[in-house]
Amino acid sequence: MTRRTLAILALIALMLVWGSTFVVTKAAAHDIPPLTLAALRFLIAAMVLIPIALSRGGLARMPKPVPWAPLSLMALSGISIFAVTFTYALVHGSASQGALIYALVPACVALAAVLYLGEKVSRQRIAGIVLSILGVVLVTMAGERSAEAPHPVLGALWMLGAVIAWAAYTVFAKRLAHADFVVTIAIISTLGALMLVPLSAVELSVTPWSNPSTSAWIGVLFLGIAASALAYIVYGFALRELDASLVGVYTNLDPIVGVATAVLFLGEELYAGQIAGGLVAFLGMWLASKPEGQ
Repeated sequence: MTRRTLAILALIALMLVWGSTFVVTKAAAHDIPPLTLAALRFLIAAMVLIPIALSRGGLARMPKPVPWAPLSLMALSGISIFAVTFTYALVHGSASQGALIYALVPACVALAAVLYLGEKVSRQRIAGIVLSILGVVLVTMAGERSAEAPHPVLGALWMLGAVIAWAAYTVFAKRLAHADFVVTIAIISTLGALMLVPLSAVELSVTPWSNPSTSAWIGVLFLGIAASALAYIVYGFALRELDASLVGVYTNLDPIVGVATAVLFLGEELYAGQIAGGLVAFLGMWLASKPEGQ
């Protein structure tokens, strides 16, 4: 099996894991305040990753001098900002709405790759980006208040922030793809956790939490170990082996899994406008990430 094939298979497995984070985060946020949930997620990830990174040589495996500025930008965009916006999106909106809006990621990554990585733009890709944006607008407008989505528009705006943060992270990560990706992920997870801890401390001083349920703690462990520590390693490996735009193709699975798990496990209802908007967004992301001539 070639490294390219392994990277593609790993990406598919990764999207199944990440697709489930919409439901897991939504459920855990019922018991754990949002900023604290985000901080716990990456504190756990850092504790898992640091021993692995040290066993590989630690900072000795990084370029010299150590690129602290790009690493800090990766931590800020892909860890702290992403975790906060993603978690708040699922506090205010439904998991299915969040997953549908997250379908904008491939188009946003494609646009970022064109603007900052110099990848070629085409009419097909432009059409895909426009359709993705239109689909997300339709999903947002179709959202209705419910027990699972008390503020759907606010939730949609938070998820848009998560999409932008992840696109920025992908660009920064691609530029450091030559570095040891395990050590890189350990560093940015630690930096991101350190950024989130003060926010959690302020949150807990205002909104003390009660004892979370066992299922909430299991959710935190899943988010920290499977969906963060291991998943970010896989994503780093994929970015090292594949083009950024091709990696964006496989993120198409993420929102599909997210919607399916939200409907199956949370019993969330999809409205006609959301379904229509989702279909438009999926068509857009397919066009934005599909190779020319296929």
